[in-house]
Amino acid sequence: MIGVGAAGPLAQAPPAASREGSQRGGWTGIDLGALDAEDELAYWVAISLVPGVGPVGFARMLRRFGTARAAWAAGSALLESLPRIPEDAAPALARLQRVGAGRAAAGVAAAARRSGGVIVTAFDPAYPLPLAAADPRPAVLYVAGDAASMSHPCVAIVGTRRATGYGRACAAEIADELARAGVTVVSGLALGIDAEAHAATIQAGGRSVAVLPSPLDRIYPPRHRDLAARLVATGGALVSELAPGYSPGKPDFARRNRIIAGLSRAVVVVEAPDRSGALLTAAAAIDYGREVFAVPGPIDAVASRGCNRLIADHQATIVTSAAALLHRIGATAGATPVSVASLSDPEAMVLHALLQRPGSIEELLGRTDMATGALASTLTLLEARGLAESYGGATFHPTLTARRIGRPNGLAS
Repeated sequence: MIGVGAAGPLAQAPPAASREGSQRGGWTGIDLGALDAEDELAYWVAISLVPGVGPVGFARMLRRFGTARAAWAAGSALLESLPRIPEDAAPALARLQRVGAGRAAAGVAAAARRSGGVIVTAFDPAYPLPLAAADPRPAVLYVAGDAASMSHPCVAIVGTRRATGYGRACAAEIADELARAGVTVVSGLALGIDAEAHAATIQAGGRSVAVLPSPLDRIYPPRHRDLAARLVATGGALVSELAPGYSPGKPDFARRNRIIAGLSRAVVVVEAPDRSGALLTAAAAIDYGREVFAVPGPIDAVASRGCNRLIADHQATIVTSAAALLHRIGATAGATPVSVASLSDPEAMVLHALLQRPGSIEELLGRTDMATGALASTLTLLEARGLAESYGGATFHPTLTARRIGRPNGLAS
């Protein structure tokens, strides 16, 4: 039996921005409980396959026709509910109606199963509670993994694909702390900041959710297929608004960003240039009434311009540390390891310098007064211990392990 997914405390008190969504044709005020879930399911899935039927269009259709079954029976008239009618909408609808709603929905469900996924509609108890409170929201989702992971407290970490070493380190540290606090980390599986956040969450033993701009059978980017599989295997989930077999387009990336924001209690932007999908996610979060946080960067760093502007325009709260972020969102820090193998004096000196500020070999030479050969060998030992890492061999950073143990061992002020 498919239940009503819009139940729960988050759905009972949507943010003000969501109530405004009803004026744009959103979902607020539509009583899903008045619909016959079993009778509606096939029509919901079939209609969602029509190009141009997004969250707003689907809600407008329900307002006009009352049910998806009635809209389906109206034929091409249902397209009049859409904010924009793409050229391929009418031919696609005609093809689907020749096949029939039941057969179309069954075919999509079978394709989702072959990709390890299931269909989750707004009727389903598995529909994510935070997203049920967002308006507009997707009518149909395709989920692989544990759908319940999206109803736990979620925080999104997003940023540029062209991340710097600084950005990667920040994303990993924030994700690590969130995971240890029991928070589900949400991101978009993209290169750069997204992937760093997902990987750090898994390494910390936490749950991570990836919202895809592509269907479950076409992981994007392809190089992250293994990362996607690891997310599912460790209790997280993959979620997409696109049915298996469908090709993603540019609008699907923007819709992906809105789902990330809708799933999350807060959105953390780590690095974002002036024109960035991460800024679109932040804008969606503001529209949904979610909190937005941003990691500041150097004023001359292209990768940090968007973050610095969010902070300067008072659209985001500055992130000064992972601990401060946990405090702001009401999460409690998890357990932290407090010991590693003893360090030699040179190792302790160099790690102390890195914990104060990452740097190149040239910079570290001036800060430690060590000889070049001794410094190079010490950095090699720290890397072997998992306490230091370099990006492109240029700048050395302390790892998460070093950050966690450095201060308790007195290595950093």
